Amino acid sequence: MHKWLLISSLCLLSACSDNVADINEEYKTRLSAVINTPPAEPKLENVNFPKVHISESKHHISILELGSLAHCKLSTLVAKRNNQLGKTQVPSERFKYQIRFITLANECLTDPLTTDESLKQTLAAAVLEKQQTLSDDFEYMLFNEPELKGLLQLTSYYLPVDNKAYSSFSALEAITLLTSISEKIHREAYSDIEPNSLTDALEKLHQNQFIKRLLSSARLQIAYNQQLTQWLSQFDYTAKVCQAGKNKNEAQILNAVFNKFYLNRIQGYQADLTGQLEKASPLLFLLWKNHEKIAGLVDVQNQSSLLNRLKQTSKEHVVWWQNFYKACDIKPV
Repeated sequence: MHKWLLISSLCLLSACSDNVADINEEYKTRLSAVINTPPAEPKLENVNFPKVHISESKHHISILELGSLAHCKLSTLVAKRNNQLGKTQVPSERFKYQIRFITLANECLTDPLTTDESLKQTLAAAVLEKQQTLSDDFEYMLFNEPELKGLLQLTSYYLPVDNKAYSSFSALEAITLLTSISEKIHREAYSDIEPNSLTDALEKLHQNQFIKRLLSSARLQIAYNQQLTQWLSQFDYTAKVCQAGKNKNEAQILNAVFNKFYLNRIQGYQADLTGQLEKASPLLFLLWKNHEKIAGLVDVQNQSSLLNRLKQTSKEHVVWWQNFYKACDIKPV
């Protein structure tokens, strides 16, 4: 009777929250009620982002030179950049300026009205410089623009257990746009980069926090898996709840807890996380590939990646329970 009252209460409690942290905590609490040893708390730390430095241009266009470029759209771009607002540009606006400068300066260089040879040499040198440093500007933006810098920062807003309660489409679309820009820089296809596409990507990431929530959720679940498996591994179930010739009420309660919380809720959630990481990780790897530490988190070929650690820690947790069932000679509900 006691067993079924407990199971009934589990049904009510597990329906109270769609927050995976709450479900994991309830799972841990119910196991602890039988094991009588409190587990440690999972610990998460923010990832340190690389520090990317950028240098200021060595080539400058004077006010007098700017006046002789009035026939070029470049003159308006540079004039705006030189005002006080332009000097305090956020990283994404700086990157967009560099792209526009390259395009408009090349147009100006081929304009027949541009006749000052000295100025043309300055423009050509400035274009070359910006082309050579564009990848640095892009990297600087990745780790300093709020929407991008925040992707690996921990959040307490995890993905809900119900995968119908969120949408990944616009966030993945934004990351795809960013990887496309990165690839065009690598190919030196500067004229193919549309600055407004960057604005669109950042806006989508601002409105849709899916990537940040996915990475935080994966790290949280990995931490719970590791902590709970390590804790359970210290529990001598053969001596405490599975003794030969004695009733197995407590073992059956543990069985009910595992089924109710892990198999029925957490396991399916982890499968969703795995599927989403399989989609997002390759895209994020393309963005972060120049930085080994954070690229490793999303490198699907790396055993230490979030995707592979989630799979491995989940497997290790299930293996403990399989050994428990075998030793106690009971079957899952």
